[in-house]
Amino acid sequence: MAESEHILGTRLPFDLDTTLAAANLKARLYAVDRDSWRSAADRAEYVPVAYSRAMTDYQLAYWRDSAQEIFDLSLVLYQDKHPCGIWPLSLSVAAGARIGSNGDALLPPLFVAGLTANVRKKLLQGCLEIIDMLARKFDIGQWQSVDAFSNLSGISEWQHLALCRGASVNCSHELFIDLQPSVTEIKSGFRKSYRPLVSLGTKLWQISVLNSRDDNVWSEFKNLHREVAGKVTRSDDSWRLQHEAIASGDAFLVYLRDAEQRMVGGGFFQVTRDEGVYAVAAYDRALFDKPLGHAVQYRAVEEMKNRDIRWYKIGARPYPGDQPPPSAKELRIAEFKQGFASHIFPCYRLTSSICH
Repeated sequence: MAESEHILGTRLPFDLDTTLAAANLKARLYAVDRDSWRSAADRAEYVPVAYSRAMTDYQLAYWRDSAQEIFDLSLVLYQDKHPCGIWPLSLSVAAGARIGSNGDALLPPLFVAGLTANVRKKLLQGCLEIIDMLARKFDIGQWQSVDAFSNLSGISEWQHLALCRGASVNCSHELFIDLQPSVTEIKSGFRKSYRPLVSLGTKLWQISVLNSRDDNVWSEFKNLHREVAGKVTRSDDSWRLQHEAIASGDAFLVYLRDAEQRMVGGGFFQVTRDEGVYAVAAYDRALFDKPLGHAVQYRAVEEMKNRDIRWYKIGARPYPGDQPPPSAKELRIAEFKQGFASHIFPCYRLTSSICH
């Protein structure tokens, strides 16, 4: 068994070294090169939450809950023996093989700042070759990639190269808050009707931030989520990983208590050095006429400002004309979130068909 397979604890369904050599790509698995992954991420110009290992580990656990056999093939990319990029990559081989990142749509590689255009292009071409080879080996008819916000102007080189190879593209949209202004300025940009509700929420609830391990508080939030959902929606392991993300500084929980010290709402946010993401929320259904979410969002903005985070990604912004059409509930949620947003950015989904 190869070194990577020994550390992974399982045998990969293909020869990784041979595949990398055929694509002329120098790379090592994250599982055998964790320190280089972290150092390369630290040197990137902007690190989206989707590239954090806390998010990757959680997503893989989430997808494994659905009985999928998923291999984490995340790679550290090299140039002249130096780590220069990271690439979250996963392969699902159960119930129809699928290539992606973190069990979902494929993400582009993320490079360190200052890498030359020629080097980036060569590495991207090698990554695209890897995808084509895996798709042919596992009889995958097409793969999809999400090329979302990365604090860059214009389309990415990844998207350009994929389109040149025959990929098609659809556009969706995502909501963000620019965290560079002061908290007061950010609040002034909220929807006018939200501002007094934020103030009211701070008076109605005791608002706290969990940014270290606390089994009792986390169990309360987990139980509240189950009560609101009416059932258990995912495994204890996925909840454990999110709790560990808080302990490692990769996430935090904003939670609300009423006068009787009962937890009535909370929002879980995952973060990197540059970006925060609204990940999970649960609010007492009996109190939906009260400003629960408004208070949580504002306190989350304060926490992200304290951490010098650059952008806060609130979530998707579907529109009635999108395909497939969003539900009425999805549109209502998006309308609520947009009341906090300062920017709407495009999110490009690439689809590439493979000729076998």
